[in-house]
Amino acid sequence: MLDIKLKLRPGHTSERDWMDPSPLRTLFWNVTYSCNFRCPVCFTDAGAPAPNELTTEESLAVVRKAGRSGIRDVLISGGEPFMRSDLIVILSALAEFNISVRIASNGSLLDDHVLDELRRRTLTKSFQISLDSIDPALYAKLHGTSPDLLETILENLKRVQTHGFHTTVSARLTPETLPGIPSLLDMANQEGWPTLTLHIPVHSNRISGAYGQDEDILGLLGPTLEHFMNLPQRWLIETYIPWAPYHPLMARAEKRVGVVHRGCRAGRDRLTINPTGGVSPCVCLDLPAATIGNVLQSELLDLFENSALCRMMRHPAEHGICTDCPMIEECGGGCRAAAMALAGRLDGPDSSCPVWKKRASRRNQVAPGDLE
Repeated sequence: MLDIKLKLRPGHTSERDWMDPSPLRTLFWNVTYSCNFRCPVCFTDAGAPAPNELTTEESLAVVRKAGRSGIRDVLISGGEPFMRSDLIVILSALAEFNISVRIASNGSLLDDHVLDELRRRTLTKSFQISLDSIDPALYAKLHGTSPDLLETILENLKRVQTHGFHTTVSARLTPETLPGIPSLLDMANQEGWPTLTLHIPVHSNRISGAYGQDEDILGLLGPTLEHFMNLPQRWLIETYIPWAPYHPLMARAEKRVGVVHRGCRAGRDRLTINPTGGVSPCVCLDLPAATIGNVLQSELLDLFENSALCRMMRHPAEHGICTDCPMIEECGGGCRAAAMALAGRLDGPDSSCPVWKKRASRRNQVAPGDLE
């Protein structure tokens, strides 16, 4: 997933080189496709549950496999994860293996009882609540729900904080949400939300109304980053975009605020499980072409170490990706989900990369004979 985290308050980050070899550490687990919202932009095409979603017993078997694989951190999402009545049972089982949990949710189903149970029985450490906008009418449009629900979400965010969970909010970057991001930052500063995460939608699932995959979305964020850098409380910009270090906007931001680039760890230290047990390297690649197996039939560690797609993501140049680019050893060949959207191939070029665009422009400006 292509993310930018605007961190208002000091907290955890890492300077570890994301290209370095790593064991399997993290699991993204979308526990259901069921969702009580109908967002036009959705990373998993959520709505109705799939008929063959993992049962409770199958999910507990997945937990045991995660424990055997050395997983230390699981990010739970959906759909809306709290649509599963057995969610706390699953998270409690993860706690038995000392596996911590982060939860991405729309926030609508949280109450004091649920939060008490999470605190008491699980190792849940943080919530990321999808907010997108603090304008009730736009919030309703972006989430496919009623305008008055925004007030409930804001109240539940306070509940999450009161129960002691690290609390962040997120927004998907679209033409409709971009103008309101400064207001979201102001509310984050006022309410004490440490981080605002900006998701750049990848055109692999439901993305109605999003920017084009080839749009220079970072280039559009100039006023947003200026607003962030002028806040009385701001700490760090953290990017999860392979080519972000080469974008001129990031170079300018680095002169005024700390910037950490964490690239893309898909297939490098993490895997994703979909609600039916399908395994892929990336949360944005819940597609048949990117499915490397099913967790019910295989061990996670075996899929991580031996699948051809994970090996390609760890060693892109060996698979013909960006072999003529001097940045390949630093950026890993860009985003494979974006490449799939743009080129129709997992091993295709990520032509949204600013370095790729510049090199392509130079090639187009040179006469064919001059390239010999």
